Amino acid sequence: MKPLPQIVRDMPPAIRFLGVIMLLQLALWTLIPDLLFSILPLDTLEAIAWGSGFSLGNAKHPPLTGWIAGLTAAAAGHADWPFYLLSQICVVGGMAFIYLLAREFLGREGSVLAALTPQFILYYNVTSFEFNVNMPMLLLWPAAALFFVRACKRDRLRDWILLGVASGLCLLCKYYSALLFAAFGVCLLTSKTRRRLILSAGPWIAAASCFLVILPHAMWALTGGLAMMEAYVEGRMATRVGASWFKRHIAGSLVILGNAILVVVIPLGAFWLSKLERPRIPAEPERREGMLFSLIMTGVPLLVLTVVGLSGGNVRTMWLVPVFFPLGILLASLFPAEWSEKQWKRFRISVIVFMALALIGVAVGNTAHSSLRKHFPADKFTAEISAMYREQTGEPLEAMAGDAWTAGMFRHYAPGHPQGCILRNRSELDRLGPTLQAHGGLIVSDKEEDILLAMELFGESVTLQTSYDIDYRSLFGKKRKKTIHLAFLDGPAAK
Repeated sequence: MKPLPQIVRDMPPAIRFLGVIMLLQLALWTLIPDLLFSILPLDTLEAIAWGSGFSLGNAKHPPLTGWIAGLTAAAAGHADWPFYLLSQICVVGGMAFIYLLAREFLGREGSVLAALTPQFILYYNVTSFEFNVNMPMLLLWPAAALFFVRACKRDRLRDWILLGVASGLCLLCKYYSALLFAAFGVCLLTSKTRRRLILSAGPWIAAASCFLVILPHAMWALTGGLAMMEAYVEGRMATRVGASWFKRHIAGSLVILGNAILVVVIPLGAFWLSKLERPRIPAEPERREGMLFSLIMTGVPLLVLTVVGLSGGNVRTMWLVPVFFPLGILLASLFPAEWSEKQWKRFRISVIVFMALALIGVAVGNTAHSSLRKHFPADKFTAEISAMYREQTGEPLEAMAGDAWTAGMFRHYAPGHPQGCILRNRSELDRLGPTLQAHGGLIVSDKEEDILLAMELFGESVTLQTSYDIDYRSLFGKKRKKTIHLAFLDGPAAK
Protein backbone atom coordinates (compact mmCIF):
# COMPACT_ATOMS: atom_id res chain seq x y z
CA MET A 1 0.00 0.00 0.00
CA LYS A 2 1.34 3.44 -0.92
CA PRO A 3 2.13 5.84 1.94
CA LEU A 4 -0.36 8.67 2.43
CA PRO A 5 1.94 11.44 1.06
CA GLN A 6 2.39 9.47 -2.17
CA ILE A 7 -1.35 8.90 -2.48
CA VAL A 8 -1.89 12.64 -2.12
CA ARG A 9 0.79 13.42 -4.74
CA ASP A 10 -0.82 10.95 -7.15
CA MET A 11 -4.21 12.67 -6.91
CA PRO A 12 -5.35 14.85 -9.81
CA PRO A 13 -4.63 18.50 -8.91
CA ALA A 14 -8.32 19.45 -8.82
CA ILE A 15 -9.15 16.65 -6.36
CA ARG A 16 -6.14 17.54 -4.22
CA PHE A 17 -7.21 21.19 -4.05
CA LEU A 18 -10.77 20.19 -3.10
CA GLY A 19 -9.37 18.01 -0.30
CA VAL A 20 -7.22 20.85 1.03
CA ILE A 21 -10.16 23.27 1.06
CA MET A 22 -12.34 20.74 2.88
CA LEU A 23 -9.66 20.19 5.53
CA LEU A 24 -9.21 23.95 5.95
CA GLN A 25 -12.99 24.32 6.28
CA LEU A 26 -13.05 21.71 9.05
CA ALA A 27 -10.09 23.14 10.94
CA LEU A 28 -10.48 26.91 10.62
CA TRP A 29 -14.25 27.18 11.04
CA THR A 30 -14.01 24.96 14.13
CA LEU A 31 -11.06 26.84 15.63
CA ILE A 32 -12.15 30.46 15.01
CA PRO A 33 -15.52 30.38 16.83
CA ASP A 34 -14.06 28.26 19.63
CA LEU A 35 -11.41 30.95 20.22
CA LEU A 36 -13.74 33.93 19.83
CA PHE A 37 -16.94 32.88 21.61
CA SER A 38 -17.46 32.16 25.30
CA ILE A 39 -20.90 30.59 24.80
CA LEU A 40 -22.49 28.42 22.13
CA PRO A 41 -25.05 30.03 19.79
CA LEU A 42 -28.69 30.18 20.86
CA ASP A 43 -29.99 27.50 18.47
CA THR A 44 -27.24 25.10 19.54
CA LEU A 45 -28.07 25.59 23.22
CA GLU A 46 -31.75 25.09 22.44
CA ALA A 47 -30.98 21.80 20.68
CA ILE A 48 -28.90 20.68 23.68
CA ALA A 49 -31.79 21.48 26.03
CA TRP A 50 -34.45 19.51 24.17
CA GLY A 51 -31.99 16.82 23.09
CA SER A 52 -31.09 15.96 26.67
CA GLY A 53 -34.34 14.04 27.03
CA PHE A 54 -34.01 12.15 23.70
CA SER A 55 -37.75 12.45 23.19
CA LEU A 56 -39.42 11.30 19.95
CA GLY A 57 -40.69 14.76 19.15
CA ASN A 58 -40.71 18.39 20.06
CA ALA A 59 -43.21 21.22 19.66
CA LYS A 60 -40.77 23.27 17.58
CA HIS A 61 -38.95 20.78 15.32
CA PRO A 62 -38.62 17.05 14.61
CA PRO A 63 -36.13 15.36 16.94
CA LEU A 64 -33.01 14.56 14.86
CA THR A 65 -31.05 17.73 15.62
CA GLY A 66 -31.81 17.37 19.32
CA TRP A 67 -30.67 13.74 19.31
CA ILE A 68 -27.40 14.68 17.63
CA ALA A 69 -26.84 17.56 20.06
CA GLY A 70 -27.64 15.42 23.08
CA LEU A 71 -25.31 12.62 21.99
CA THR A 72 -22.52 15.08 21.17
CA ALA A 73 -22.79 16.79 24.55
CA ALA A 74 -22.75 13.47 26.40
CA ALA A 75 -19.86 12.02 24.37
CA ALA A 76 -17.70 15.17 24.40
CA GLY A 77 -18.11 16.08 28.05
CA HIS A 78 -20.05 19.26 27.25
CA ALA A 79 -17.13 20.97 25.53
CA ASP A 80 -17.93 23.69 22.97
CA TRP A 81 -15.61 22.84 20.08
CA PRO A 82 -17.33 19.53 19.11
CA PHE A 83 -20.45 21.50 18.18
CA TYR A 84 -18.49 23.81 15.90
CA LEU A 85 -16.83 20.73 14.39
CA LEU A 86 -20.25 19.10 14.00
CA SER A 87 -21.43 22.00 11.87
CA GLN A 88 -18.35 21.77 9.66
CA ILE A 89 -18.81 18.03 9.22
CA CYS A 90 -22.24 18.88 7.80
CA VAL A 91 -20.68 21.47 5.46
CA VAL A 92 -17.82 19.25 4.28
CA GLY A 93 -20.07 16.18 4.03
CA GLY A 94 -22.43 18.24 1.90
CA MET A 95 -19.55 19.26 -0.37
CA ALA A 96 -18.58 15.60 -0.77
CA PHE A 97 -22.14 14.61 -1.73
CA ILE A 98 -22.36 17.56 -4.14
CA TYR A 99 -19.20 16.25 -5.84
CA LEU A 100 -20.67 12.74 -6.15
CA LEU A 101 -23.98 14.17 -7.40
CA ALA A 102 -22.19 16.33 -9.97
CA ARG A 103 -20.33 13.26 -11.27
CA GLU A 104 -23.68 11.95 -12.50
CA PHE A 105 -23.72 14.85 -15.00
CA LEU A 106 -20.20 16.28 -15.27
CA GLY A 107 -16.59 15.23 -15.56
CA ARG A 108 -14.13 15.22 -12.69
CA GLU A 109 -13.03 18.86 -12.95
CA GLY A 110 -16.57 20.15 -13.43
CA SER A 111 -17.64 18.18 -10.36
CA VAL A 112 -14.84 19.72 -8.32
CA LEU A 113 -16.02 23.16 -9.42
CA ALA A 114 -19.54 22.25 -8.29
CA ALA A 115 -18.29 21.02 -4.90
CA LEU A 116 -16.22 24.19 -4.35
CA THR A 117 -19.08 26.55 -5.19
CA PRO A 118 -20.53 26.46 -1.62
CA GLN A 119 -17.38 28.29 -0.52
CA PHE A 120 -18.96 31.42 -2.06
CA ILE A 121 -22.28 30.94 -0.22
CA LEU A 122 -22.45 32.54 3.24
CA TYR A 123 -24.61 29.72 4.62
CA TYR A 124 -21.57 27.43 4.25
CA ASN A 125 -19.08 29.67 6.07
CA VAL A 126 -20.02 32.91 7.86
CA THR A 127 -23.16 31.46 9.48
CA SER A 128 -22.04 27.83 9.52
CA PHE A 129 -20.66 27.66 13.06
CA GLU A 130 -24.18 27.61 14.58
CA PHE A 131 -25.31 24.00 14.75
CA ASN A 132 -29.07 24.06 14.30
CA VAL A 133 -31.80 22.28 12.35
CA ASN A 134 -30.53 23.72 9.06
CA MET A 135 -26.97 22.40 9.27
CA PRO A 136 -27.67 18.65 8.86
CA MET A 137 -29.74 19.52 5.78
CA LEU A 138 -26.60 20.87 4.09
CA LEU A 139 -25.47 17.24 4.08
CA LEU A 140 -28.80 15.38 3.85
CA TRP A 141 -30.35 17.26 0.93
CA PRO A 142 -27.50 16.58 -1.53
CA ALA A 143 -27.28 13.00 -0.20
CA ALA A 144 -30.97 12.43 -0.90
CA ALA A 145 -30.60 14.08 -4.32
CA LEU A 146 -27.65 11.81 -5.16
CA PHE A 147 -29.59 8.64 -4.33
CA PHE A 148 -32.62 9.97 -6.24
CA VAL A 149 -30.55 10.53 -9.39
CA ARG A 150 -28.84 7.15 -9.10
CA ALA A 151 -32.18 5.41 -8.50
CA CYS A 152 -33.72 7.07 -11.55
CA LYS A 153 -30.73 6.26 -13.76
CA ARG A 154 -30.01 2.70 -12.65
CA ASP A 155 -33.23 1.60 -10.91
CA ARG A 156 -31.26 -0.38 -8.33
CA LEU A 157 -32.88 -1.59 -5.11
CA ARG A 158 -30.10 -0.23 -2.89
CA ASP A 159 -30.43 3.26 -4.35
CA TRP A 160 -34.18 3.34 -3.73
CA ILE A 161 -33.63 2.17 -0.14
CA LEU A 162 -30.89 4.76 0.44
CA LEU A 163 -33.15 7.43 -1.05
CA GLY A 164 -35.86 6.48 1.43
CA VAL A 165 -33.48 6.47 4.40
CA ALA A 166 -31.97 9.84 3.45
CA SER A 167 -35.45 11.29 2.90
CA GLY A 168 -36.59 10.03 6.29
CA LEU A 169 -33.61 11.66 7.97
CA CYS A 170 -34.41 14.90 6.13
CA LEU A 171 -37.94 14.82 7.55
CA LEU A 172 -36.65 14.05 11.05
CA CYS A 173 -34.55 17.15 10.71
CA LYS A 174 -37.23 19.53 9.39
CA TYR A 175 -40.64 19.04 7.78
CA TYR A 176 -39.61 21.79 5.41
CA SER A 177 -37.70 19.03 3.55
CA ALA A 178 -41.01 18.21 1.87
CA LEU A 179 -40.03 20.96 -0.61
CA LEU A 180 -37.10 18.79 -1.73
CA PHE A 181 -39.47 15.87 -2.31
CA ALA A 182 -41.74 18.16 -4.33
CA ALA A 183 -38.72 18.91 -6.54
CA PHE A 184 -38.12 15.16 -6.91
CA GLY A 185 -41.74 14.80 -8.06
CA VAL A 186 -41.31 17.50 -10.69
CA CYS A 187 -38.14 15.76 -11.91
CA LEU A 188 -40.01 12.48 -12.29
CA LEU A 189 -42.70 14.18 -14.36
CA THR A 190 -40.35 16.01 -16.75
CA SER A 191 -39.04 12.87 -18.47
CA LYS A 192 -40.91 10.03 -20.18
CA THR A 193 -38.35 7.54 -18.90
CA ARG A 194 -38.67 8.78 -15.34
CA ARG A 195 -42.47 8.91 -15.50
CA ARG A 196 -42.49 5.16 -16.11
CA LEU A 197 -40.71 4.70 -12.77
CA ILE A 198 -43.68 6.10 -10.84
CA LEU A 199 -45.62 2.86 -11.27
CA SER A 200 -42.59 0.64 -10.69
CA ALA A 201 -41.61 -0.82 -7.32
CA GLY A 202 -38.67 1.56 -6.72
CA PRO A 203 -40.48 4.73 -5.54
CA TRP A 204 -42.71 2.68 -3.27
CA ILE A 205 -39.70 0.94 -1.75
CA ALA A 206 -38.19 4.39 -1.12
CA ALA A 207 -41.46 5.55 0.46
CA ALA A 208 -41.58 2.46 2.69
CA SER A 209 -37.94 2.97 3.77
CA CYS A 210 -38.69 6.60 4.56
CA PHE A 211 -41.76 5.62 6.58
CA LEU A 212 -39.78 3.11 8.65
CA VAL A 213 -37.22 5.79 9.51
CA ILE A 214 -39.83 8.28 10.68
CA LEU A 215 -42.24 5.72 12.21
CA PRO A 216 -41.37 6.32 15.91
CA HIS A 217 -41.68 10.07 15.44
CA ALA A 218 -44.87 9.63 13.42
CA MET A 219 -46.40 7.63 16.29
CA TRP A 220 -45.48 10.45 18.67
CA ALA A 221 -47.03 13.00 16.31
CA LEU A 222 -50.27 11.03 15.95
CA THR A 223 -50.67 10.64 19.72
CA GLY A 224 -50.76 14.34 20.51
CA GLY A 225 -47.47 15.71 19.26
CA LEU A 226 -48.84 17.01 15.98
CA ALA A 227 -51.29 19.31 17.73
CA MET A 228 -48.43 20.92 19.64
CA MET A 229 -46.41 21.39 16.46
CA GLU A 230 -49.41 22.83 14.59
CA ALA A 231 -49.88 25.45 17.29
CA TYR A 232 -46.22 26.40 17.09
CA VAL A 233 -46.19 26.55 13.27
CA GLU A 234 -49.33 28.70 13.22
CA GLY A 235 -47.64 31.16 15.54
CA ARG A 236 -44.47 31.26 13.45
CA MET A 237 -46.28 31.60 10.13
CA ALA A 238 -48.76 34.26 11.24
CA THR A 239 -48.04 37.80 10.15
CA ARG A 240 -48.00 40.59 12.70
CA VAL A 241 -51.35 42.05 13.67
CA GLY A 242 -51.90 45.36 11.95
CA ALA A 243 -49.31 44.76 9.24
CA SER A 244 -50.02 46.50 5.95
CA TRP A 245 -51.14 44.63 2.84
CA PHE A 246 -47.66 45.16 1.34
CA LYS A 247 -45.93 43.63 4.39
CA ARG A 248 -48.38 40.72 4.51
CA HIS A 249 -48.23 39.73 0.84
CA ILE A 250 -45.25 41.31 -0.92
CA ALA A 251 -42.41 42.15 1.47
CA GLY A 252 -41.64 38.57 2.54
CA SER A 253 -41.47 37.29 -1.03
CA LEU A 254 -39.24 40.21 -2.06
CA VAL A 255 -36.87 39.43 0.81
CA ILE A 256 -36.74 35.75 -0.20
CA LEU A 257 -36.09 36.55 -3.87
CA GLY A 258 -33.62 39.31 -2.99
CA ASN A 259 -31.59 36.95 -0.79
CA ALA A 260 -31.69 34.29 -3.49
CA ILE A 261 -30.28 36.74 -6.02
CA LEU A 262 -27.50 37.78 -3.63
CA VAL A 263 -26.60 34.12 -3.02
CA VAL A 264 -26.33 33.45 -6.77
CA VAL A 265 -24.42 36.63 -7.71
CA ILE A 266 -21.19 35.88 -5.81
CA PRO A 267 -20.57 32.34 -7.20
CA LEU A 268 -21.66 33.50 -10.66
CA GLY A 269 -19.14 36.34 -10.45
CA ALA A 270 -16.39 33.93 -9.37
CA PHE A 271 -17.07 31.66 -12.35
CA TRP A 272 -17.22 34.56 -14.81
CA LEU A 273 -14.05 36.27 -13.50
CA SER A 274 -12.19 32.96 -13.64
CA LYS A 275 -13.46 31.82 -17.01
CA LEU A 276 -13.87 35.23 -18.73
CA GLU A 277 -16.53 33.64 -20.90
CA ARG A 278 -20.29 33.97 -20.91
CA PRO A 279 -22.47 31.14 -19.62
CA ARG A 280 -24.46 29.33 -22.28
CA ILE A 281 -26.94 26.46 -22.47
CA PRO A 282 -24.84 23.30 -22.86
CA ALA A 283 -25.14 21.16 -25.98
CA GLU A 284 -24.02 17.91 -24.32
CA PRO A 285 -27.04 15.85 -23.12
CA GLU A 286 -25.60 15.01 -19.69
CA ARG A 287 -24.56 18.59 -18.96
CA ARG A 288 -27.96 19.84 -20.09
CA GLU A 289 -29.61 17.26 -17.84
CA GLY A 290 -27.48 18.53 -14.94
CA MET A 291 -28.55 22.09 -15.69
CA LEU A 292 -32.27 21.18 -15.74
CA PHE A 293 -31.96 19.06 -12.60
CA SER A 294 -30.27 21.91 -10.72
CA LEU A 295 -32.88 24.43 -11.84
CA ILE A 296 -35.70 22.18 -10.63
CA MET A 297 -34.03 21.38 -7.30
CA THR A 298 -33.56 25.05 -6.45
CA GLY A 299 -36.47 26.53 -8.40
CA VAL A 300 -39.28 24.46 -6.89
CA PRO A 301 -38.51 25.39 -3.24
CA LEU A 302 -38.02 29.06 -4.22
CA LEU A 303 -41.33 29.06 -6.08
CA VAL A 304 -43.18 27.52 -3.13
CA LEU A 305 -41.64 30.01 -0.68
CA THR A 306 -42.58 32.89 -2.97
CA VAL A 307 -46.18 31.66 -3.21
CA VAL A 308 -46.37 31.25 0.58
CA GLY A 309 -45.12 34.81 0.99
CA LEU A 310 -47.59 36.18 -1.55
CA SER A 311 -50.44 34.36 0.22
CA GLY A 312 -49.60 36.16 3.47
CA GLY A 313 -47.39 33.58 5.20
CA ASN A 314 -44.50 34.83 7.32
CA VAL A 315 -41.62 33.35 5.29
CA ARG A 316 -38.07 33.45 6.71
CA THR A 317 -34.72 33.80 4.98
CA MET A 318 -33.21 30.99 7.07
CA TRP A 319 -35.37 28.59 5.06
CA LEU A 320 -33.06 29.23 2.12
CA VAL A 321 -30.06 27.58 3.82
CA PRO A 322 -30.18 24.13 2.12
CA VAL A 323 -31.82 25.27 -1.13
CA PHE A 324 -28.69 26.20 -3.10
CA PHE A 325 -26.73 22.94 -2.92
CA PRO A 326 -27.18 22.35 -6.72
CA LEU A 327 -25.92 25.86 -7.63
CA GLY A 328 -22.41 24.62 -8.42
CA ILE A 329 -23.76 21.95 -10.77
CA LEU A 330 -25.83 24.61 -12.54
CA LEU A 331 -22.87 26.97 -12.99
CA ALA A 332 -20.44 24.21 -14.00
CA SER A 333 -22.99 23.09 -16.60
CA LEU A 334 -23.58 26.58 -18.00
CA PHE A 335 -19.94 27.56 -18.38
CA PRO A 336 -17.87 25.81 -21.09
CA ALA A 337 -16.41 22.51 -19.91
CA GLU A 338 -12.82 23.12 -20.99
CA TRP A 339 -10.82 25.03 -18.37
CA SER A 340 -7.24 26.11 -19.02
CA GLU A 341 -4.64 26.05 -16.27
CA LYS A 342 -4.81 29.84 -16.08
CA GLN A 343 -8.59 29.77 -15.61
CA TRP A 344 -8.28 27.08 -12.95
CA LYS A 345 -5.65 29.14 -11.14
CA ARG A 346 -7.95 32.17 -11.09
CA PHE A 347 -10.78 30.06 -9.66
CA ARG A 348 -8.54 28.55 -6.98
CA ILE A 349 -7.35 32.01 -5.99
CA SER A 350 -10.94 33.27 -5.76
CA VAL A 351 -11.86 30.36 -3.46
CA ILE A 352 -8.90 31.05 -1.16
CA VAL A 353 -9.49 34.81 -1.13
CA PHE A 354 -13.19 34.46 -0.33
CA MET A 355 -12.47 31.97 2.46
CA ALA A 356 -9.86 34.33 3.93
CA LEU A 357 -12.19 37.33 3.72
CA ALA A 358 -14.98 35.40 5.43
CA LEU A 359 -12.67 34.28 8.24
CA ILE A 360 -11.24 37.79 8.70
CA GLY A 361 -14.70 39.34 8.66
CA VAL A 362 -15.99 36.97 11.35
CA ALA A 363 -12.83 37.39 13.45
CA VAL A 364 -12.79 41.21 13.29
CA GLY A 365 -16.52 41.59 13.78
CA ASN A 366 -16.61 39.34 16.83
CA THR A 367 -13.57 40.79 18.56
CA ALA A 368 -14.67 44.41 18.05
CA HIS A 369 -18.36 44.02 18.95
CA SER A 370 -19.68 42.57 22.22
CA SER A 371 -22.64 40.24 21.67
CA LEU A 372 -24.77 38.73 24.42
CA ARG A 373 -25.31 35.54 22.43
CA LYS A 374 -21.59 35.07 21.73
CA HIS A 375 -19.62 36.59 24.62
CA PHE A 376 -21.76 35.96 27.68
CA PRO A 377 -19.62 34.30 30.44
CA ALA A 378 -21.75 31.17 30.68
CA ASP A 379 -19.32 29.14 32.80
CA LYS A 380 -19.02 31.86 35.46
CA PHE A 381 -22.73 32.68 35.51
CA THR A 382 -24.02 29.11 35.78
CA ALA A 383 -21.43 28.23 38.45
CA GLU A 384 -22.41 31.22 40.60
CA ILE A 385 -26.14 30.60 40.27
CA SER A 386 -25.73 26.87 40.97
CA ALA A 387 -23.73 27.74 44.11
CA MET A 388 -26.46 30.19 45.17
CA TYR A 389 -29.07 27.45 44.75
CA ARG A 390 -27.06 24.98 46.85
CA GLU A 391 -26.55 27.61 49.54
CA GLN A 392 -30.29 28.37 49.73
CA THR A 393 -31.59 24.78 49.55
CA GLY A 394 -28.71 22.57 50.67
CA GLU A 395 -29.22 20.49 47.52
CA PRO A 396 -27.46 20.46 44.13
CA LEU A 397 -29.34 21.95 41.20
CA GLU A 398 -30.85 19.06 39.22
CA ALA A 399 -33.49 20.78 37.07
CA MET A 400 -34.33 24.28 35.88
CA ALA A 401 -36.71 26.02 33.51
CA GLY A 402 -36.50 29.18 31.48
CA ASP A 403 -36.21 30.44 27.93
CA ALA A 404 -34.40 28.40 25.28
CA TRP A 405 -31.13 30.27 25.85
CA THR A 406 -30.88 29.81 29.62
CA ALA A 407 -32.26 26.26 29.55
CA GLY A 408 -29.57 25.17 27.11
CA MET A 409 -26.93 27.21 28.93
CA PHE A 410 -27.51 25.46 32.27
CA ARG A 411 -27.73 22.04 30.65
CA HIS A 412 -24.39 22.57 28.91
CA TYR A 413 -22.32 24.71 31.30
CA ALA A 414 -23.65 24.39 34.87
CA PRO A 415 -21.91 22.00 37.31
CA GLY A 416 -23.67 18.65 37.18
CA HIS A 417 -25.40 19.62 33.91
CA PRO A 418 -28.97 19.82 35.28
CA GLN A 419 -31.95 19.09 33.08
CA GLY A 420 -33.19 22.20 31.28
CA CYS A 421 -36.83 22.86 30.43
CA ILE A 422 -37.96 25.46 27.87
CA LEU A 423 -41.05 27.04 29.45
CA ARG A 424 -42.70 28.14 26.20
CA ASN A 425 -42.22 24.78 24.49
CA ARG A 426 -45.18 22.55 25.34
CA SER A 427 -43.37 19.23 24.81
CA GLU A 428 -40.46 20.36 27.01
CA LEU A 429 -42.85 21.37 29.77
CA ASP A 430 -44.63 18.02 29.55
CA ARG A 431 -41.28 16.22 29.75
CA LEU A 432 -39.69 18.00 32.71
CA GLY A 433 -42.59 19.79 34.42
CA PRO A 434 -43.46 16.87 36.73
CA THR A 435 -39.83 16.65 37.92
CA LEU A 436 -39.78 20.38 38.68
CA GLN A 437 -43.06 20.13 40.60
CA ALA A 438 -41.90 17.12 42.61
CA HIS A 439 -38.34 18.16 43.42
CA GLY A 440 -38.12 21.89 42.78
CA GLY A 441 -35.48 23.78 40.86
CA LEU A 442 -34.72 27.19 39.39
CA ILE A 443 -36.53 29.48 36.98
CA VAL A 444 -33.95 31.46 34.99
CA SER A 445 -34.57 33.78 32.03
CA ASP A 446 -33.40 37.02 30.51
CA LYS A 447 -37.09 37.91 30.11
CA GLU A 448 -39.04 38.93 33.21
CA GLU A 449 -42.29 37.72 31.64
CA ASP A 450 -40.97 34.14 31.83
CA ILE A 451 -40.92 34.43 35.63
CA LEU A 452 -44.56 35.53 35.49
CA LEU A 453 -45.34 32.58 33.20
CA ALA A 454 -43.68 30.22 35.68
CA MET A 455 -45.86 31.65 38.46
CA GLU A 456 -48.93 30.84 36.37
CA LEU A 457 -47.70 27.32 35.68
CA PHE A 458 -46.36 26.36 39.11
CA GLY A 459 -48.37 28.62 41.43
CA GLU A 460 -47.20 29.26 45.00
CA SER A 461 -44.18 26.99 44.58
CA VAL A 462 -42.38 29.87 42.82
CA THR A 463 -40.60 31.80 45.60
CA LEU A 464 -37.66 34.11 46.22
CA GLN A 465 -37.68 36.13 43.02
CA THR A 466 -34.56 38.15 42.33
CA SER A 467 -32.38 39.43 39.50
CA TYR A 468 -28.70 39.06 38.75
CA ASP A 469 -26.50 41.51 36.83
CA ILE A 470 -23.46 40.20 34.98
CA ASP A 471 -20.99 41.85 32.61
CA TYR A 472 -19.86 40.50 29.26
CA ARG A 473 -17.59 41.73 26.49
CA SER A 474 -15.63 40.59 23.44
CA LEU A 475 -11.84 40.86 23.28
CA PHE A 476 -11.80 44.50 22.14
CA GLY A 477 -15.46 45.40 22.49
CA LYS A 478 -17.27 47.55 25.03
CA LYS A 479 -18.24 46.08 28.36
CA ARG A 480 -21.97 45.48 28.54
CA LYS A 481 -24.32 44.42 31.33
CA LYS A 482 -27.17 41.95 31.26
CA THR A 483 -29.86 41.43 33.87
CA ILE A 484 -30.99 37.84 34.34
CA HIS A 485 -34.18 37.12 36.30
CA LEU A 486 -34.33 34.26 38.80
CA ALA A 487 -36.90 32.52 40.95
CA PHE A 488 -36.70 29.43 43.16
CA LEU A 489 -39.16 26.62 42.61
CA ASP A 490 -40.04 24.90 45.89
CA GLY A 491 -40.95 21.33 44.98
CA PRO A 492 -42.61 20.15 48.20
CA ALA A 493 -44.85 23.25 48.24
CA ALA A 494 -46.01 22.73 44.65
CA LYS A 495 -49.68 22.26 44.08
